[in-house]
Amino acid sequence: MELKTGLLIWWILMMSQEMTCRPTNRCLDRINYTKPKIEHLLKKFLSEKENDVKPWPNPISELHLKNLSREEKMQKAQCGLHFMHEALQLIHQHLSDLHDSTNPILEEIEHNVKALFLTKHCVAEVNCTRIPEPDFPFKDTYRRKQWARTVLQTSVEFLGDMVNGFLDSTKRPLLKHA
Repeated sequence: MELKTGLLIWWILMMSQEMTCRPTNRCLDRINYTKPKIEHLLKKFLSEKENDVKPWPNPISELHLKNLSREEKMQKAQCGLHFMHEALQLIHQHLSDLHDSTNPILEEIEHNVKALFLTKHCVAEVNCTRIPEPDFPFKDTYRRKQWARTVLQTSVEFLGDMVNGFLDSTKRPLLKHA
């Protein structure tokens, strides 16, 4: 192989590796699109006479990215979007037991489940070895509403942390190259 050919191949490999390590506009746009949708859902949830519901006393640890190492943040972010998607589906199920199927909050949750499905596919899954499943065995309506409120509030913070705090282009980001 000629030296020029070898250098060209080396350069192409280096450039393709660098490109896969940068956040793509598409994925950042998806996260930026999803966050206000979840914020809107939270506002709608709170306006549905759920405002008097206090947050769940236990934190949703699957959706916290603060005070973690870079590697821990990567794994949490990857698994967290999956958890958030599953949690929204569970919230929909819980609220379906309480509300008529035509209730706007149920439609809003369905739209957010679809948006999250697309968003979670922008994040690489290689470091997520065990995707956490939301498990909420309580039948008590108030506890279900508490948990739903806390999941929604924590999801907004989680998405903000993904965009604002730790997806800068100087470090290896979490997002796949599109």
